[in-house]
This record gives sequence, structure tokens and C-alpha cells, in this order.
Amino acid sequence: MKLRSLLLCLFSALAASGQRPADLANPLVATAKPRFDFFAAASMPYGMVSLAPDTHHGDLWNAGYRYNDTHILNFSHVHNTQTAGIPVMPVVGSCKALQGLEASRSRLSHEGEVAKPGYHKIRLEDYGITAEFTASPRAGFHRYTFPAAGEAHVIMDLTAALGPVVMLKGHARQVSGTEIEGYSVMAPTFRRKKNCTVYFFARFSKPADKINLWQSSTDSSGARVLTTATQVEDRRAGLYASFYNLRQGEQVMLQVGISFVSMANARLNLESELKDWDFGAAVEKATQAWNDYLGRIDVAGGTRQQQVKLYTDLMHTAIGRRWTEDVNGQYLDNTGPAPVVRNIPLTPEGKPAFHFLDADGLWGSQWNLNVLWSMVYPEYGNSLAATFLAYYRNAGLLARESWGGNMSYVMVGDQTAPLLAALMQTGRATFDTNEAFAGAYKNAFPGGIRDRAGYEAGPNPQGGGIDWYVRFGYVPYEISKRGSGFHRGGAAMTLEYAYQDWCIAQMALSLGKHDQHRVFMKRAANWENIFDAGSGYMRPKDTAGHWLTPFEPVIPPNGKGFAAPGFIESNSAIYSYYVPQDVDGLVHAMGGRETFVKRLDASFSKAAAFGFAAEHGEHAKSEIDYDNQPGCHLAHLFSYAGAPWKTQYWVRRVKAVTFGDTTFAAGYRGDEDQGQMGALSALMAVGLFDVQGLADMNPSLEITSPVFDKITFHLPGGKRFVIEAKSPRGKDNTYIQSARLNGKLWNSFSFPFSAFAKGGLLQLTLGPSPNKTWGITAL
Repeated sequence: MKLRSLLLCLFSALAASGQRPADLANPLVATAKPRFDFFAAASMPYGMVSLAPDTHHGDLWNAGYRYNDTHILNFSHVHNTQTAGIPVMPVVGSCKALQGLEASRSRLSHEGEVAKPGYHKIRLEDYGITAEFTASPRAGFHRYTFPAAGEAHVIMDLTAALGPVVMLKGHARQVSGTEIEGYSVMAPTFRRKKNCTVYFFARFSKPADKINLWQSSTDSSGARVLTTATQVEDRRAGLYASFYNLRQGEQVMLQVGISFVSMANARLNLESELKDWDFGAAVEKATQAWNDYLGRIDVAGGTRQQQVKLYTDLMHTAIGRRWTEDVNGQYLDNTGPAPVVRNIPLTPEGKPAFHFLDADGLWGSQWNLNVLWSMVYPEYGNSLAATFLAYYRNAGLLARESWGGNMSYVMVGDQTAPLLAALMQTGRATFDTNEAFAGAYKNAFPGGIRDRAGYEAGPNPQGGGIDWYVRFGYVPYEISKRGSGFHRGGAAMTLEYAYQDWCIAQMALSLGKHDQHRVFMKRAANWENIFDAGSGYMRPKDTAGHWLTPFEPVIPPNGKGFAAPGFIESNSAIYSYYVPQDVDGLVHAMGGRETFVKRLDASFSKAAAFGFAAEHGEHAKSEIDYDNQPGCHLAHLFSYAGAPWKTQYWVRRVKAVTFGDTTFAAGYRGDEDQGQMGALSALMAVGLFDVQGLADMNPSLEITSPVFDKITFHLPGGKRFVIEAKSPRGKDNTYIQSARLNGKLWNSFSFPFSAFAKGGLLQLTLGPSPNKTWGITAL
């Protein structure tokens, strides 16, 4: 029996070792009703190209590849929140390209579908075509296996509307029988206020029998084929390559390089990254890139579902924000009156020194991405920081988001400051820290980015209320009627600005700027100005100092639930805990530890029936909402009030209920939001967090109970930090019984980040009952 058990363990270990992270991550999780940028199998981490099917267009929040849709409209190369482009569709039989995407659609079959990081295979039922895809960072690689067909066509409709993007015009030029180049010009969107052009260079593995270009027509047909032309530019433009008399199983491959700078750069990107037609080798290269990325956190134990979800979560951290610079380091700066091509310095190896990213803002990322980036992916956090600092140099303002080389002012405040502070305080920063401080300092006063409310892009912004914040020590309720932006919630702005001020204070202290440190530490206490001791909640206040009346911490079920008056996509019940810079002060203000724990515990107990998340768009109706950013830290607050076992319990519950599913129908409640909820879910799974976002001078990591038996973090410089968790088999392992850090008994719920960064070993003993004496000793 001992020999048999030993062999079974050995075989189990060998099987486990054959499972690479990219084999476990599942891009199809939660694809029933996704964002346009949510699904990205044929891609590389942060790569410019995300080549994927589109089954629905016309919206950001419910578009792209939707698992339950019945038809595929096209496959396209760019799936970002505000940019899209270059759709391709293979068909058999007569070509209907001029009639729009719907005319050439095919029934979607999931039979035989394979989707994993770096590769996607799917069948077009109506045409009998098997479509396979992979990608390099800046180029897509298609392989189509056709049935026997008298005629087949590969369509590129360059002016079709994709996702949330409308195209103004398209251009195509036939270079040869196998090569085409061109571009699509995207119209401005609500967030991206200027045009944006995506360029392409495409080549086929075999010459087309004919390449047909089309443009708009003045007659009733709407479009016409240009029978002799070799190039076209029009408000409606496209092409299709025709192949005749294909044999059963014959393959046609297509490679498409992308650039936001020029057609020449699109060609350079393609030729630099895809040098041959070895599709299998390209798949393996993409898969290896994903294994390298996902494998920085290596786990053993837990259930297969928990492992699948971890690597799916980590995958999502690397697909929401994407490179826009080319292999030669060129990128487009569109902040001025005319676009300017700028250059990122190259390394001695000839690669860009950082990646210039298209990215939504970092609203709330102090409780997810900032922590994960600082821990194991610092180069990606540094690239985003460098991108926003490039805006500071190019346009005079430290950005909080980037689309098409232009700022779009998503959400509110200076969301970049917490990221800059985290990278600086953890020793991970590779940017100019004095420049970063100067940019954050400017943003904290009138004339900076805090002038602007959400999406407020006009020349005279007033919706951010930073002038009132400096004057009154809070943003008054009247901000809701000033300016032209969205998210003008004065109480929420006050709380976010105060935390950001604290982050700037920490930056100042680390740079020896003591006068500035004192100024911003004083401002970091501004949360006290809107805390109503009578109700025990953060409460909006007007310019005269009067509390908003009537006042409801939670909007009732029959009310308008997107945001409570004075708050942003949330309510007072959640925002009242938005004081990460002074949790001890908040606990005291709310009546002390026992009162604080009882109150927060009651909110979680009530929210359990709703999966700890409000319905998306109804954020003001819940006391706990893990569908949205403002409350991502709530379960971790118990530790600060002397009840770390409550944190362990509720983090486990939220992880399982809100983020635990791995079906196509679920996995994230509401908006995953460019990897933020994926990062939060991953941190919950490995049992590490930081309420302060690692932005303080001597940051620490908070410990909760991991779901895995062993976790190995592969850190910069070849170092490793390992967590080992032992628990009784077959029993609940929610609660930490004891801990050792590098062999030393450890009785604090947190430990220095510096100990993590150096590499080491954290040993945890877990059990089914809370140990109320563990974790209560101060660090």
C-alpha cells in the first residue's frame, strides 16, 4: 500500500508538472456579456494585437465576442476600450462584402473550439471553414482551413463600425498578389475626443486569384467594386481577396501587422515579429510568452477550478492595457493641435525602453493592480507610469488615462499618484522620481488634472472642484451643478483627493521634501471634514458647511442606483470606509474597534445574499459592492480593527462567491474593468493585500489565508518568495492558526514588503476555527 501510494503521488506530481499556466487559463470565462476588450485569446501579454471574433458591435459594455450569440460577424485585430480595427472574414461561395458585416456572418459553433492564451480555434458553421489564430505583439496570424470550394474570399471591411467605434474612412492599396496595406480612421468617441488611425500591412501565404477593392457609390447599391484600381480611399472602403477552386482541406494563411503611426511601421512590425509562415511555431512563441507572464506566480494544491481561476485572473491583468509603440520605438502623441510622432529611447538590444500604453484610468487600482504590479510585474506598472509621465512632458499634465495618444479624463482625481507612490516606496520605480513628484504636485492644485471631472475635456474645466477643495478642505455638494463633466460627487472627490494627497506626501518624504510632506499630510486628513459623527457616515456638505438633507447612506431599492448624491458610482455606506491612509483614525471616529467590526460585519452578512456585489449600474443600493472599485478593500479592514479572523473569513467568502466561477456565464460580477477585478481575485487567492496600496514609506503586505498549499512568487533579480500553507485534510482551512516568517514566529497580520522583495518563506498553519489571538500584534 505504501508503494502504491508513493507511485500515485509521483504520477500526480508528474501530471501536475505537465500543466503549464497557459493550459489552465481560460479566456472563455465570463464571456456571456463582456466588454468589447474583454476576450483576447490570440494575443500576447499587453500586446498591441488582440485578434478575436466579434459577434456583436455597437457598444463598449456588451460587444466583441459574446459566447451565447449565434453568429460570428468578423475577426478583428484591435479590441480596446476606445480603439478598434481591421476586421477580416473568410467566406465560401459568392461574396457579399459590399452588403456589410451582417451579410457575410456565419453561425457560431463551439464544437471543437479551443481558446487559450496565445491561440484560438473556432469553426464557421455556414462555410465549413476552420479558423485558427495566434499573434505576435504587433501582428495577427490567421490560418483558415477551407472545404472544397469553387470560390472563397477573405474580406476586409475597413470602414465597418466595430465595438463602440465608428470609422470615418478607409484606405487600401494592393502592393502585390499577396500583399495589401492601408488604414482605417476612427471617429472620436465620448472618451477619445480626437480621430485615431490604425494602419495595417497584410500578406497572404499564397497569391490571390484576384484582389478586389470597393468604395461607396452614388447609386442605390451603396457601394461598388473598382474593377481595375489598385488602391482606394473613401468614407466606405474595403477589399476582398478571392481564391478559386480550393481543394478539401486547403489552407490559406494571413498575417496582418498593425501600427498607430504609419503603414511603413505596420510592415516593419510584421516583418520583425513574424518572419515566416510556421503557424505552429508562432503559437508556441505566444504560448511561451503567456507561460512566462502567468508563471511568475506558481501554485500547487487547491482545486483545479481555483487554479484555472487564478491564471485566468492573471491573464486578464495583461489584456486590458496594450502597447501602441512600434518595434522602432515610435508612438503617436495626439495631445497638441496636430499629431506628432515621438520616439521612445531604445535599449542596447534595440528594443523600446518602455511601452507606451493605451489604457483606461487607474481609478481604484491601489487595491488591485498597483499591489500586484509592485509585487511581481514591476516593468508593466513602470510602463504605465512612463506613459503618463510622457504626457506630462508632451502636454504639461500628468495623465490619468491614454487613448489614441490623447488624454480622455476618465473618472476623477489624480489616479496616477498612487501607482507612482507604490512603485517608489517598494523600490520598483525605474522612472524619474523627481519628475513624477512634480507632475503629481501640479495635479494637486488648480491648473492640474483635478480641475476636471469625469470626461470633462473642455478648455475651462470646473467640475473637478480642486479650487474648492483647497479653499474649504472638502469639495462641496454644489460641484454637482458646476462644470460639464460626469462623476461630480463632492464627498467622493474629497475622500479620493485626500488619499491621493497622502500618496503625494509619501513621495515627498521619500525625496526629502519635508515642507511638501507636511502640506500634503495635513490635506490627507480632509476626510474628517465630511465625516458626520452624528450619523457615523461620510456626508456631503455644501459651501456654507451645511450637511446635505435628506441623507441616505444607501439608496432604497426603488431609487436611482447608479450613484448616491455626492458620491461616485457608489454611496456613503461604502465610501465611508474610503480612508486607507488613516484606518486607525476612521475606526476611532466610528466608535472604536468593537463597534467598527460589528457594523462592517453586519454589512457583509446582509450582502451575502446578493453575492457581495450590486447589479452593475446599481452601485448605490448596496452596502458591499465588489462589482466596483470604491469598496474593493472592505473585507480587509477587519484586520485593522483587531479582528484579522474576520478578514480571513470574508475574503474567502467573497473570493468564492463573487470571483470563484469559471464558466462562460460568470467569474466576475459586473465590470472586470481591464484586469482590476482579476488582480483583486488573484490577491485574494494567494492571501496577500495592502489596504494602503503599498504607497506608504515602509509598505507592508497583509496576510490572509491562501486557497493553495504552496505559492511561489518569482521576483525580479531571480529571487523567490514562497508561501506554504498546511491544513488538516478534508476540513475547512479558512483561518490562520499560526505563522512563521523565515523560520521566526510571526503574530502580526502584515509583514514588511522589503522582506517579500528580498525573497523568503512564509509558513502558515490553517484550520477550521478562528484563532482570535493570531495577527493582533502590531507590526
